[in-house]
Amino acid sequence: MAHFMLSSVFLVLFLSLVNSSPTTSVTKFVPPINDNGVVLVPSEKKYSLRIDLDGSTRDEIVEQIAPDLLQVKGTFFQRFPGSINLLVTYEAGPNGYVAKYSLSRQSYLTPAQQLQPIVLKTAAG
Repeated sequence: MAHFMLSSVFLVLFLSLVNSSPTTSVTKFVPPINDNGVVLVPSEKKYSLRIDLDGSTRDEIVEQIAPDLLQVKGTFFQRFPGSINLLVTYEAGPNGYVAKYSLSRQSYLTPAQQLQPIVLKTAAG
């Protein structure tokens, strides 16, 4: 249900931006949202979106750079079992769509409070 609602919000945003005149503000079509991990902040000719659900985070900025031209920049972060993290950075606009991704394994370090003083002294030089 939440995915359907978010998809509907995105569709309304894109249609509003594409069909609006250069002097029309996005805030006339899209109200701000701050609910259940979803933050949508419209401003003049752009909006920013943050979705933070169950350890996954999506940050996105959509900007109208010309009357019929949008620029989208964003990141998507997802944690997976086994301490594996996925980070996707993407951009879409007049030059096409580019996405880069990286996978990393989260390592758990021993907190400094639990290390012996001689180890800390040696590490400091």
